[in-house]
Amino acid sequence: MPPLSAHLPSLAGLVKFVAGTLAISLTAGGAALYLGQCRLIYPANMPTGSRTTVPRPDEFAMAPFDDVALLTPDGVKVRAFVIPYARDGVKPSERPTVLLLHANAGNVGHRLPIAKVFWERMRCNVVALSYRGYGHSEGSPSERGIKLDAQTALDYILSHPDLDKTQIFLYGQSIGGAVAIFLASQNVQRVKGLIVENTFLSLPKLVPHILPFLSPFVPFLLHQIWPSEQYIQTLPDDFPVLFLAGSRDELVEPGQMKGLWELCRSRAKRWIEFQYGTHNDTCLQPQYFHYIGSFIGEHTSRPAAPPPRPSVSTSAPPAPPSPVEAPTAAASASAAVEPAEPVEPEPEREPSSPAVSTTSSSGSSFELVDRSVASLTAADKGDGAGASAGAGDDEKERRSGRPGGMSAGSMGPRQELEEAMREGEELVKEKL
Repeated sequence: MPPLSAHLPSLAGLVKFVAGTLAISLTAGGAALYLGQCRLIYPANMPTGSRTTVPRPDEFAMAPFDDVALLTPDGVKVRAFVIPYARDGVKPSERPTVLLLHANAGNVGHRLPIAKVFWERMRCNVVALSYRGYGHSEGSPSERGIKLDAQTALDYILSHPDLDKTQIFLYGQSIGGAVAIFLASQNVQRVKGLIVENTFLSLPKLVPHILPFLSPFVPFLLHQIWPSEQYIQTLPDDFPVLFLAGSRDELVEPGQMKGLWELCRSRAKRWIEFQYGTHNDTCLQPQYFHYIGSFIGEHTSRPAAPPPRPSVSTSAPPAPPSPVEAPTAAASASAAVEPAEPVEPEPEREPSSPAVSTTSSSGSSFELVDRSVASLTAADKGDGAGASAGAGDDEKERRSGRPGGMSAGSMGPRQELEEAMREGEELVKEKL
């Protein structure tokens, strides 16, 4: 009778079987991950109905607007809402334009409450892009494709008869921030400023934080990169950038946003950190739109006045103002329109634990387009007014939303503008 061992597989055979099965599983899993990662990274179908039901601007009392189809260089039609500001005798050509680049999941219609604050409270034109594969746009999302979509949207603005001469600001949340950073890096002469919220260094550095078990495979399998850490370094040293970070972001660890801040070489960058902001509700934090309005106002210049009619004179022309005098002269000329007081930053600190940091020159005098943009730079009403955050002020800071070192008394309150700020925040909290 043969021994029992004769009926059992050999150890070598068992090892080969297990190794083969594991190799097949890893290969199949790796192939699925490689080929299907765009579905994982860009969940355009979430929540249910996002590809079929897209809220429209008129549902939020924004009119007139256009729902346009933009043809990208690779032949994909993507949609965008174009919402020019044309109210109270103001022409769209006189206002800044915000290109809104939305976060992941959902569709562009879900971000219209934010668009309304830009449009109604800041009186900006808004172009809200729907990436390919999202909402009613054609195609399937990918890094290459979304980059084409964003560039196509910017080119559209620059060819629009009412918007082509306006000053353009890019606003992006989460992955939209990565899109905005890329777009700014490719168009530094065509874009006025960049606003990013809760954005990552790159997908290869984000994925291990979200899915640690995939860490060993990221270098081999991940082909969606979004290398914001590289693009942010190419911005000129005078390019305005506003970083908005939630300290309690559970998806993009706050260190990634701080990393982008540190890599950005611009002297006109600014860091705002919201102590109670998570990944999805940072935009709901008090003072959020206040800082955006301040940033847009600070970096928006008025159209140049028409040159005076030439006259004959035998006297020598006056010497031009020195670079130090020029801002003061501009500020004096604009005194009649009462430009808003920009937010006064606290003394600069290291971005390792900033509430407010800035590398912009606080001694410069910036003209705002007019008081409407300034409406989000006025002080907010409420608890903690006039008190800076300190050892015993954490509760005041939590209720007021004012980062440490900022005081309402330093911002020059204006009653009617404070009300606009409050209504803007309530609108987003109610609708988003």
